[in-house]
Amino acid sequence: MASALRSTRSRYSRLLALALCLALLAGAPALAEEGIAQFAETPVEVGQTEEPLIDPAADPAAEAEDPAAGQSLLDAALSGDPLSGQTADGLAAEQGYGNPYPVNMDADVRLGYVAATGVEMNPFLCTERDLVSLNALVYESVVELDDSLKPVPLLADSWKKQGNTWVFTLRSGIVFHNGAPLTAEEVVNTYQRFLQAGEDNPYYSRVALIRDMQAMDELQLRVTFRISGYAALYAMTFPVVESQTLNDAVPRGTGPYWITEYQVSLGVRLEANPLWWKKDPEIHSIAALNYADVGDALEALRTDEIDTLCTQSGKAAVNRKLSDLTSMDYQTNNFEMLIPNLQESSPMGDIRLRQAVMYALDRASIAENAYLGMGVQCEVPVNPGSWLYETQSAIYYYSPERALQLLLECGWKDLTGDGMLNKINGVILQDLNVRIITYNESTSKIRENAADLVATYLQQVGINATVTVYSRSRCLSQINERNYDLALVGVQLSEVPNLAPLLQGGGSLNMNNFRNENMEVQLALVSSAETEEELKSIYSQIQMLTVERLPMLGLLFRSGSVLSTRSLGGLSGLRVSNMLNGIEFMKK
Repeated sequence: MASALRSTRSRYSRLLALALCLALLAGAPALAEEGIAQFAETPVEVGQTEEPLIDPAADPAAEAEDPAAGQSLLDAALSGDPLSGQTADGLAAEQGYGNPYPVNMDADVRLGYVAATGVEMNPFLCTERDLVSLNALVYESVVELDDSLKPVPLLADSWKKQGNTWVFTLRSGIVFHNGAPLTAEEVVNTYQRFLQAGEDNPYYSRVALIRDMQAMDELQLRVTFRISGYAALYAMTFPVVESQTLNDAVPRGTGPYWITEYQVSLGVRLEANPLWWKKDPEIHSIAALNYADVGDALEALRTDEIDTLCTQSGKAAVNRKLSDLTSMDYQTNNFEMLIPNLQESSPMGDIRLRQAVMYALDRASIAENAYLGMGVQCEVPVNPGSWLYETQSAIYYYSPERALQLLLECGWKDLTGDGMLNKINGVILQDLNVRIITYNESTSKIRENAADLVATYLQQVGINATVTVYSRSRCLSQINERNYDLALVGVQLSEVPNLAPLLQGGGSLNMNNFRNENMEVQLALVSSAETEEELKSIYSQIQMLTVERLPMLGLLFRSGSVLSTRSLGGLSGLRVSNMLNGIEFMKK
């Protein structure tokens, strides 16, 4: 739908059009701010360590100035700002894009997203996964995570470290969307605003790692962290906002796109930022429409109302295989695992039986059939796409023979000739019974189907496995009461290296009270690891201890898909917080 004129216009003509638009639009009221919503379409998880993917202050939004008499059109573009001083409704109506769509859909990419009614794009308020990814095109951070989730400089040019204090030197010449220069003070003000936003914003647990932040001069930033190690860099991955727009409904960033149209709960339009400090984007415009649910968004994709959609929903699994669609998977932080009951009263208290279960499961089949192919096998709670993943931790493979051998070593045999295992306990014949519990997501029975498949594989090696499905809260109660043998759950982990909640004694996600002294030592070393190499080595030992002791039986990390009727060439390193990474370099 993008016009030929847009696809061939020059950088100068884009600036000219922008300047004319600014001259027409200056002086209207500020954007209204609305409420906060939870993640749309994200699986309901038992626990969460990731920042909940933020509370506005009272100052009014700044307005753009009219270009001064005699000022050049280029100067007008540099001093102006596409959304400053506009209401969402007024902007769409004034430009004539109100019917039939809330924003102008004549764009290089027409995107669908799912978000709850009333949710804000404001980075201090936004908790919707799809909008967080759109914001990643508008805002940039001092440090970013590369395709392997390793910290690398972005707005920072370099850094140096002494103890818990780091000095970051920012790149010179970078400006915000309203032409204001990027300075160290802007970073400090953004950091303080995120602290004010409180624990519900997606970056709080990252900025909470910072003890103090001060601007040394225009471009140098002194940051003292609460931890001394390399992992402190992850705290600097929050989006930086221009200070005068901190309280705007749509603050200004430095990213490759700026927002030119926005209607809360309806849609948003992004245009290439002519002031961006990197290479000019190939994709000049992105129009996005909000849908109530994934089903509506998929229908819009099929009817060509949109051409691109990002989703984790199982409803998209079939669409990934259609010949008229291009798809690209992205990694999420949702880890699916079986939690064993480690008490002696449960057969899972025996490490050999836990190992037997791992060998008995065809996890590739479970990923393909129960999770509809939207998952990546993994035995440890570190994403295989991460630079910290230890490849040597993949020690378990599908082998019913090896499973039976381990069960025999535990004393379990088929004493009754019915194919099911049992043993003599005193004068009583004891069957090998394993009770599996789980809960369903609100919109699918994927996890129930996975539990049934796990039970089927265990029955094939003689384990009498049964499945009970509870509500999420009831499932948690059963785990706490130790009224289970295996619990199939999903947890959302963090991009920040911190497995203590899951593996440390007393951790908030350590649901079976696992404790191992060697594990405690390694977990304690994570925050003080000085170098990449040291942190990677510690993480390697944590993962090898995990597959050795099996405090959880890892199945997979859930994945999502970008679906499109156009080429997706240019996208790379996709993850749940940045599902459109590289879109600026896609070909039209």
